[in-house]
Amino acid sequence: MRITGGLKGNLAVLLAAIFLIACAEELWGRFIPNYIRALGGSVIAVAAYGTFKDFLDAVYQFPGGVVTARLGYRNSLVLFNVVAVLGYACFALAQRWWVLLLALPLVMAWQSFSLPATFSLIGDSLPKGERSLAFAYQSIIRRIPIVVAPIVGGAIITAYGVLHGTRIALYIGIAIGIVAIAVQLTRYSARAGSPSALSVLLQDVTALHPRLKRLLLSDIIARFGQGTAEIFIVLYVVQTLGFTSVAFGLYVGLAMATSLLVYVPFARLADARGREPWVTLTYVFFALFPLSLVFARNAFVLAIAFVLMGLREIGEPPRKAMIVDLAREDRRSIDVGSYYLVRGLAVFPASLLGGFLWKIAPQYTFISASLIAGAGALVFYFAVARTT
Repeated sequence: MRITGGLKGNLAVLLAAIFLIACAEELWGRFIPNYIRALGGSVIAVAAYGTFKDFLDAVYQFPGGVVTARLGYRNSLVLFNVVAVLGYACFALAQRWWVLLLALPLVMAWQSFSLPATFSLIGDSLPKGERSLAFAYQSIIRRIPIVVAPIVGGAIITAYGVLHGTRIALYIGIAIGIVAIAVQLTRYSARAGSPSALSVLLQDVTALHPRLKRLLLSDIIARFGQGTAEIFIVLYVVQTLGFTSVAFGLYVGLAMATSLLVYVPFARLADARGREPWVTLTYVFFALFPLSLVFARNAFVLAIAFVLMGLREIGEPPRKAMIVDLAREDRRSIDVGSYYLVRGLAVFPASLLGGFLWKIAPQYTFISASLIAGAGALVFYFAVARTT
């Protein structure tokens, strides 16, 4: 990637922090639904956790941008990292499931900055013909920990039980988070944040490029389908199908290994020949994955399902590159922030729908997720892919 000077150094540190924090969170993050149940929470409590998490992921784009504009890259990133580690500690010390809801705003603090920062730095630093590949490398850095960490976390939880095992994984995550803080304190160059705070996000939504609006609509529908089922996958695999936490970690690792294999070759194809076919395909896999779980009655079929989960990422770097391509150069951070704020606010109730469907039958959650995501694929194909 052709990046020079302090921007190159800051991006390298940001990617290092993303890697470390991903290692910290993936040790325990995917097992939180089981942790909630062990702390006395119901399936609806799990749904509430997933819904609140998605809500925070949406609304944090706004305060994250404002704080960053005031404090600059270095101070804001360190601040968000410190707050997230405090959240990990609250999770580890929790004696009741509702404490996790109270501490979740702390845990989610890191995500309020890293996503718009990465988009803006890549968009400002690279030409259009290299952006899909750059996002592929960023995704690889983010997902390498997912190949290993859930397996390690699952082994710890299997060995020590859900309560004690999850807490041990959280304590390890705290240690890794402290390392990430140290790296950022010592390695960021003193560079001010963007002067364009995200204070005008809502009024700028109407000014988005028309194709970006249509991409946003299809993304909302597909992600709503994903969100309907995502938080319940671990419950389905471990409790309904009867696999161990170690097995679940291995399946997640398989999914992420699949993603790592497809990122770079398909990002190169997208940069060279167009992004739309691969984004269409990624939404198709969004629909196929939850449906495949319904038919997973043995280890082999479940493995196929998680390969499909990994293939959902085949068009993610091209989709992110499309967002950057269609954003206004002079207001890129505002357009990116607007996109993710609107998407997050529209999608966050999906987990509650999944929870109520689960009460009827777990399979209903995954069938509904598949149908909704399939609708998103159709909207993208007819409203975006065929209008180039």
